[in-house]
Amino acid sequence: MDQLRDLLTRDFFHGLNLLIVVGFIAMGIGLNQSRQGRARVPVAFAMMTIGTVLVFMGLYIAHLPA
Repeated sequence: MDQLRDLLTRDFFHGLNLLIVVGFIAMGIGLNQSRQGRARVPVAFAMMTIGTVLVFMGLYIAHLPA
């Protein structure tokens, strides 16, 4: 379990860990899909919600004591 946590919370892009980067990517996909009309509002809202949850999980898990 510690190895997975280390993998997900290792800073690799200007202090951002993997969960935060994936969260921002999910939010960007949801936003772009709704603006381009390729996805309906509930799908885009779900993608942005998932991205937000991933960002907060990345922040939370990164600051847990080892």
